[in-house]
Amino acid sequence: MESWFDDRVEPCSGTALAWLANLLDYLVTVFKVAIPCVYPTRQGYVRAGWATPGWDVIAEIDPTTRAVAVFARKAATEQMHEQRLLLESPGAAWQLGHFVAGHTR
Repeated sequence: MESWFDDRVEPCSGTALAWLANLLDYLVTVFKVAIPCVYPTRQGYVRAGWATPGWDVIAEIDPTTRAVAVFARKAATEQMHEQRLLLESPGAAWQLGHFVAGHTR
């Protein structure tokens, strides 16, 4: 059996990963954000991260339910912004892109 993070976490389906690839391509293409560092988590999610001199942005995406929690932390401060979205909702992918772009440019 293939594993996702380790032997205890099942991998996402090919359909879910294709959806995730399309989402990340949309963010990079439409919002002109950098290609994120992407890796699996123990919870079965995918974490996408963007690091800039001003902000660190982490999006924790559940490719199965298409939910995302995205956090932006201003470097060297305690300032934090957060947004939670269901990406199947109308306009949610745009909101995610706007959030990421607004904190990484």
